[in-house]
This record gives sequence, structure tokens and C-alpha cells, in this order.
Amino acid sequence: MPFNSSLYLVFLVGAVAIFWLLPPGARRMFVLVASLAFYATWGIVFVWLPLLVATLVFFCGKRIQADVVRAKSWAWLGIGCLLALLAIFKYRGFLFANLPFFTRAIPAHTASLAASIAFPMGISFYTFEAIGYLIDVRQGRVKMPGFLDLCLFFLFWPNILSGPILRARELVPQLSLRKLFEPRFLFEGFDRVIWGLVQKTVIANVLGIWVDRGFSPTAGGIPPTLDGWFLAIAFGLQIYFDFAGYTNMAIGTARLLGITLPENFRHPYHAATPPDFWARWHMTLSRWIRDYLFFPINAKWHGAPMPLYLSLLCVMALVGLWHGAGWNFILWGTLHGAYLVLYRIYESWKNARLNWGEPRVIAVLWRIGTLLAVLVAWVVFRSADLNRAWEILSAMFYRFGSGSRFAVGCYAYAALLVLFCAVEPFLMRKLGEIEEHSGDEGLSAFRVLGRPIAYLFGLLLFLLFDANNAQFIYSQF
Repeated sequence: MPFNSSLYLVFLVGAVAIFWLLPPGARRMFVLVASLAFYATWGIVFVWLPLLVATLVFFCGKRIQADVVRAKSWAWLGIGCLLALLAIFKYRGFLFANLPFFTRAIPAHTASLAASIAFPMGISFYTFEAIGYLIDVRQGRVKMPGFLDLCLFFLFWPNILSGPILRARELVPQLSLRKLFEPRFLFEGFDRVIWGLVQKTVIANVLGIWVDRGFSPTAGGIPPTLDGWFLAIAFGLQIYFDFAGYTNMAIGTARLLGITLPENFRHPYHAATPPDFWARWHMTLSRWIRDYLFFPINAKWHGAPMPLYLSLLCVMALVGLWHGAGWNFILWGTLHGAYLVLYRIYESWKNARLNWGEPRVIAVLWRIGTLLAVLVAWVVFRSADLNRAWEILSAMFYRFGSGSRFAVGCYAYAALLVLFCAVEPFLMRKLGEIEEHSGDEGLSAFRVLGRPIAYLFGLLLFLLFDANNAQFIYSQF
């Protein structure tokens, strides 16, 4: 049951109505059952997996708190088991294809059978949440919740498939689910759900038609230069509106239940530097990597340059591998690691010149360079193989060719979306000001007329474009 489906909207309206009609004491069990039912629609055979993760984490967390002497060992045992589950279900094919040891040690029919096992939806996301939880328990950052709380934490249906990646201290305190109903929960929730539907269905799915055609290995040879740039920009827009659309629907769904999830995007294509991009893109993954991987690795080196640069490259390569079991994902992550290293080197040079004020032109060049670098990396990310990525990048930067393979409307649509991204922060700010002027609870003209009209228009667009009901990109990871 994908978010961008009529069936999900029916499920959502029904679940929210039942939730607020139930007595507070019954809401927790209802949300757990609704979450299990939602997850089962993606494959009932794997419903046990997040429950197993919750059980494993609950047991290891109890042992960490009870056995202080061996707390570290219990934490590593739990993390090792979680990583083993992730490797079995997500990376087994990649391991069989790239490590000769597995090819020699495992019979061909066994490897083929293992490769045929389906991919459990959301495993990358709730596995990271589980690892973060064990680390927090080990370091005393979170108190041990009850087993039902942990099941709700890992199975909460708005974010189980593609995030945001949560921490226990962000969600568990909200899982009492005893808030009184407030009209603003509906306003704030449906704002995000409807806008997320439009982002996914009207923008990302339409772009996806052209992106799929242009990136296909059968597209044939090096494209014209205009098309190379068009494909890079179109996919950059597609993946942004696709993932931001999912995130908005996840945050909106939770808000309808009175729960607040953290933001995951902050106008990433307005980034001024490579680090700024990762402070704006998939923000919950970025902070997870920073707090649980990057900082611990670098703590013992005290900021020494070479270990810092090497760890940036390795950590970002792992970020790429987390996204998908393929060399193009690893190269994508490594490229971003190289961008971060380059900026760190520049910062070190700039800081060494104590009285040097950065000229505005340098800041502008970094902003332009960051955007171009991100586009180059997106070509690698999206390409089915590195050969296709090289063909498109060649067309963009040195093997120039005239002509075009797409209709004029394709380029115009992408140009309009680029313009929208440019003014998006201003539009969001103006909408926020309108909301503030409406007051907290009052029935203003904006709420009585503006919102219903916007909702109906958004739903109409969804129904018109719903024929291309493509899966969310990040649900594949």
C-alpha cells in the first residue's frame, strides 16, 4: 500500500478517525495493529522482521543496563546481529557477485536461491534506528522503554518504509498517545500529506518518465549535450521531489495523530557548500552518520588532517553503500566524500590566513560549484552502470553534440521546476506568515476557504496523474 495511492488515503482517513474516537488507553495498541497491517501490505511474510529487531534490541538493551561490566559487549552483540540481518537481506547478491570467497564456497544453486529472497521494505531505516538506540542505551542517553514502546518505535507506519530516521528520545516520549484532539493537527497534517502527494505524483513521476528513458542502457550512445544536462537536472529534481514528497506525507500522517517527526529537507539546492548540502539533504541520515559514525571514528585522532580526510571518504562511501548494493552507489558516496575533503582543505587554508576575508565572488563560486558537483554525483547515482554514467557526463562536459531527443515541453517543465526551487524558500516563508496571521485555533478565511480549495485542487491533480503510480525511490533502499 504505497503512500501515493487511493487505497492509502482511505486507510489514512479511517485510521485517523478511529484513533481520535478511541479512548486514550486503547490508542497505542490500535496504532501498533494499524502499523502491522500497513507493513503487511508490502509482504506479510516479513512482518516478523521488525518485531524480531524490536525483540533483539529490547533484550540487548536490558542486558546493557543490567550488566555494567559487559555492557559494551552486549551492545556490540546487538549491533553485530543487526548488521548481519542487513547484510543477509540487502547485500547478499552484491557479496556473491563481488567476493570470490563466496563464489567458491557456496554452490551456484544455493547462491541463486539466496539471491531470490525478497527485499524487506524499510530494513535500512529501522536497522539504523535500532543501532542508534543501542548506542544511546550504552551511553546512558535514553532510558529503557517497555517492549510495546519499542515495537511502536520500529513499526510506526508513517516512517517505517523510508524515514525520517528517528531516535528513541524523539518518538518514544510521544507514544503515550494521550493528547487531546486539536484542530491544528488536521490542518498541519493534511497540509503536508496533500503537498507530498502533489510532489510525488505530479512532479516526480512525470520527470521519472523522461529520466527512465534517458538513463536506460538501451538509450544508445552519448546523448546530445543539451540532453545530458537535462537528464542530470531532471533526475536531481525527481529524486528531491520524490523523497521530499514521501517525507512530507510521513510527517503529515504522524501529525494527524498528534505526533511530531523531525524535518528531513531544508531546500538542499540552495546549499552554499558541500557540507551545507548534507545539512539540508536527508537531514536525519546526515546527523545519524555524524553522531554514530563520523564523530566516534575521529574522536581519537583529535582533528588530525589525514585521518579526517580518509574517514570522510570512507564514511561517505558507506553512505553510498547504505543507499544501494552497487558500485555506482559507492562511487556516488565517495564523490561526496571527496567534495567534503576538498572543502575541508579550503577551510584549513582560509583559516591559516588570519586576516583574510573571503571575497563574495569566492562564496558565489562555491555555491555554483556545489550545485554542479551534486548534479555530477546524481548522474552516477542514477545510472544503471558506470558506462552509462560516463556517456552522460561526457556529453555534459567535453563531447559536445547538438540536437535533442525530447520534446520542448520536457525542457520547459524542468526549467519551471528549477525556478520553483529557486523561490521555494520565499514561498514557504510567505505561507508561514499567512498561517501565523490566522492564529492558533481561529476559523480564518484562509482555513475556511483557502485550505479546502487547496486540498481539493491537490487531490484533483493526484487523481489526474495517478495513472503513473510509481514507487517512491527511497523505498528501494
